[in-house]
Amino acid sequence: MRALRILGEVDFILCEDTRVTAKLLMHYNIKTPTISYHQHSDENKVKQIISLLAGGKNLALVSDAGTPGISDPGGKLIQAILEKLDGAVNIESVPGPSAITAALSISGIPTDKFVFMGFPPHKKGRQTFIRKIVESEWPVVVYESKHRIIKFLEELDKLADKDNLTSVVVVRELSKMHETVYRGALENIKEKITNDPNAQKGEFVVIIGK
Repeated sequence: MRALRILGEVDFILCEDTRVTAKLLMHYNIKTPTISYHQHSDENKVKQIISLLAGGKNLALVSDAGTPGISDPGGKLIQAILEKLDGAVNIESVPGPSAITAALSISGIPTDKFVFMGFPPHKKGRQTFIRKIVESEWPVVVYESKHRIIKFLEELDKLADKDNLTSVVVVRELSKMHETVYRGALENIKEKITNDPNAQKGEFVVIIGK
């Protein structure tokens, strides 16, 4: 309810995709104007946003899925705002679904300590990234896209020490209609996702237990 109130009270809503956000706003009859802000937004868009804030406007930031600012371009925007307007604006978090904590909470893996590493690099540094996962003392949480989930699981399987990799949990489309949880041996999870084209859609959270 707080989130809906905020979206109705601010002057503008910054959103990853205005078309996606429009569906939410229409459902709740919220008339607030939207401004696109996403990973491809340039420096001019950031300057526009900072100018609005400097002029006293109240802005909300939403994402298509997940938590804004976590493995999300919203983090860079907040950094830029703090550099330019630190002390002049108040930045508040309006908590919502978080893929990291949602996945960990149902993983069955001890989570008193864990490492979050975000998205693996697409090319350069990818093997080093995966090696750090395998060598980590603590459970590791990563995000992966539908385009690379099978590749990631294959790479992890090649580098993993089978005696040290106690469990893997892959969660797809958390908090959405097609939420799916895969548990067990890495080889079995990889086989299930590979053999089911529908399982290769959406966004993935992978937890590598120790």
